[in-house]
Amino acid sequence: MTAAERREIVIAGGGFAGSILARALHAEGRDVLLLERGRHPRFALGESSTPLANLALERLAVRYGFDDLWDLAAHGRWRRRLPCVGRGLKRGFCFYEHEPGEAFSPGPASGRRLVVAASPDDDAADNQWLRADVDHFLFERARSEGVDCREETAVEVIPVPRDPGDGPVRLRAGDRTVEAGLLIDATGGSPLAASLGARERSPRLRTNLVYSHFAGVAPFECAEGWPDSPFPERWSASHHLLEEGWMYQLRFDDGSLSAGFLLTEAPAGAAEAVFVSLLDRYPSLGRQFAEGRPLRPVASRSGVAYRRDLAAGPGWLLLPHSYAFADPMFSTGIAWSLLAVERVADLCRDGVPAHGLLERYGSLLAAEADHIDRLLVAAYRLMPAMERFAAPAMVYFAAASFDELRQRLVDAPRDGWCWQGFLGADDGRCRLFQELDERSAAQGGNGSLAEWVGPAIERWNLIGLLDPRRCNAYPVDLEDMERRAAQVAADLGLDAAELRRRWPRLRSPDQLPVRRPARR
Repeated sequence: MTAAERREIVIAGGGFAGSILARALHAEGRDVLLLERGRHPRFALGESSTPLANLALERLAVRYGFDDLWDLAAHGRWRRRLPCVGRGLKRGFCFYEHEPGEAFSPGPASGRRLVVAASPDDDAADNQWLRADVDHFLFERARSEGVDCREETAVEVIPVPRDPGDGPVRLRAGDRTVEAGLLIDATGGSPLAASLGARERSPRLRTNLVYSHFAGVAPFECAEGWPDSPFPERWSASHHLLEEGWMYQLRFDDGSLSAGFLLTEAPAGAAEAVFVSLLDRYPSLGRQFAEGRPLRPVASRSGVAYRRDLAAGPGWLLLPHSYAFADPMFSTGIAWSLLAVERVADLCRDGVPAHGLLERYGSLLAAEADHIDRLLVAAYRLMPAMERFAAPAMVYFAAASFDELRQRLVDAPRDGWCWQGFLGADDGRCRLFQELDERSAAQGGNGSLAEWVGPAIERWNLIGLLDPRRCNAYPVDLEDMERRAAQVAADLGLDAAELRRRWPRLRSPDQLPVRRPARR
């Protein structure tokens, strides 16, 4: 019998999170094996980045000297230095309330449209990630830096009698048997987690997805003409709120478009027919896609949301999307995954972490999954009417922008930003999200939610959300923040003079700063 191959850390899943984590652990001197069941390039969803994701990329880039991660964190740097890796300009978020059978109209004071900028210009902007390109690129970077990377290698746990914490996890990896001191599930929801003992829990959201990539799709236009906007709205994560659920549109720089419908009821019929019937039901979307053609077959996926009961156990842990997923509504996925990559690299800096550290990781991930779920369940309850949906949107943007500014302007805590709960899951924002969830359930989104949300987010609203002068279109307005410097400083725990000295931190330098070498 061939002896088992012994490895300190095995990562199952060669997407962006698994590949970046493998590189980081290799840079820390760990023995890492990265396994991918498919072969790159392969299609994947989860394509829309955010400023919090970019901040995590920049921290990883600085710590490990990964120039490519620095470049991936801003559209201008990516376009100039990694032109062969597909991406799309993302200046922010747009939301549009549609009615069946009627052309879209922004309505009085743009009340049926919401626009929130995430960057002041194209160069500093976020990106839509063409995942086939990005995942392939990062997997090959890991290989080129010396990580043992294997494709077309499925992973299966070999059940063996063992006491908690006693011995390695035994795996069947392709035609080999491998013993892992730590197994990290980065597969994004495969059955591997169940074989480790992480049982399925019933998610509160039950949605279905119909999706593809398309060519020849026109920009979404309003027949009445657009009100003032802080950026060209085609370059956004576009959300079309419908009676049946909502539609996302993510445009890439090559002109192609990722689009899909998240539906609250299981669709009847073939995926392409369902897609076309929904376009026909909403005239503005139908006109937009009139000349469009799918670049790959339109597909469907039922049961989009899922959740496990554990995120870590003896000898194993799950990255976020192997543990839980609710919905792509606010593009939380890439940022949450990269935050976990930072945490796991920190946990494994000196080797396989003790069980108590794995429990800490699992507890925080569970709190964050609950936190995100509350936000998204409320959003589904309150759409498609913008006057109701604005409450969860404002809660999200206040929470996210607060962390963006804090991570830029405030010195990191001793254990790093990665151990702070995502979107405030471990601070006062936890209660904010809980109250949003409770009010959306109890009140069905009537007028009292609109009255509640402004005072509720005030502590974290550093960017002037709900200012009626904006007519639902919020730019990145640094001059406005400077005028309110005393209040912004107080909310961040700084004095106004110190805040002004730190304003340049809001702009990342073009080149990767001086590297801080990782320990070996």
